[in-house]
Amino acid sequence: MQMYVNYYDRNVKQSYENPTVGILLCETANQTLVELTLPENANIYAAQYTRYLPDKMLIQNKLKEWIKEYNHEKGCNI
Repeated sequence: MQMYVNYYDRNVKQSYENPTVGILLCETANQTLVELTLPENANIYAAQYTRYLPDKMLIQNKLKEWIKEYNHEKGCNI
């Protein structure tokens, strides 16, 4: 994923934009994957701060929940 973030920063991102953050959320039959990549020495700015980052398992479970809701709305039985 870092390769795509670097490509985007070099070839697509405008000079006034902040560095790109890559977030990968996907689900396969046997696992849910949550990964994050940041440019080297990235300064991340947020509208709201918390003392601790959410646990990776919490994010994975939330992703499963969103996928289930999405599939339900679309009429899928996956």
